[in-house]
Amino acid sequence: MSPKKHRKFAGRLNWRRLLGGLLAACLLLLLTTAIRQSALRDLAREFLPAPAPQAGLSLHMVDVGQGQALLLTCGGKSAMVDTGLPGTSNEVVNYLWKQGVRRLDYLFVTHPHSDHCGGAKDVVERIGTQVLIIPGYLSEEAAFATAGDWVGKTDTPIAITHAGQQYTLGEATITVLHPAAGNEIDDMNDLSLVLLVEYGGKRLLLTGDITEAVEQKLTGIGPVDVLQVPHHGSYTSSSAAFLEEISPDIALISCGKNNDYGHPHDVTLSRLEQAGAEIYRTDQLGTLVVTVQEGQILMKIENE
Repeated sequence: MSPKKHRKFAGRLNWRRLLGGLLAACLLLLLTTAIRQSALRDLAREFLPAPAPQAGLSLHMVDVGQGQALLLTCGGKSAMVDTGLPGTSNEVVNYLWKQGVRRLDYLFVTHPHSDHCGGAKDVVERIGTQVLIIPGYLSEEAAFATAGDWVGKTDTPIAITHAGQQYTLGEATITVLHPAAGNEIDDMNDLSLVLLVEYGGKRLLLTGDITEAVEQKLTGIGPVDVLQVPHHGSYTSSSAAFLEEISPDIALISCGKNNDYGHPHDVTLSRLEQAGAEIYRTDQLGTLVVTVQEGQILMKIENE
């Protein structure tokens, strides 16, 4: 190769490197700006007055697509049960601020599947919680290691809970029904925390992704007013016997539009209808809010 041709090839290579460097710098600048804007928004919120707490108990099923994120508020106190997928954490954080939540009293993560825990790290870092509560895995070391990733560099305490433990949220009571202490469950769906929320004579049952196998063990619950339908309406859950036992008046399903799993399944919807439940779905209606006030249940659809 002649010196002249060599110089021409080298010039082309340097130009490509220069162009690549400029593109990389632009992308870095855009990313840095986005991160700074997010941090500035979070900082600005610290100085915004929180709206007055609503009366009664409210359960918000936030529309996070094919995942689950629930917010409970009562008497100025707040708890989250799951945080949705990683890609929806901004929407979840924004929703919490809109509802006046400046710091959670509890963050329950029912089980470590990304559609339930994906936004946990963002919620902990940007909102914060007095305590992060998880079920006991087969190995406590594994449980604490997983939850430690969500806590990040914060000093948030992590607590492992089990059936029989209770938590107070304003005048509401949250009772853990499942799993039992020392469980040997290796199916993460069946590991899901099952929580019974009671306030003003009304009962709300939150079930994570449990399957029929766990439902068969949850005997003696009695009728409930509101059911978070297990596993996004999968046919593997919401068995006829379980629905007959709890006889829900309202059934809430968190699922994404045209999701790959076909949730909620037709057989599940049929069972809920036969049980006499009114069915509300985030894929059709958006964010759902159930409020208990003066012994009455009020249903609100936020994204009509």
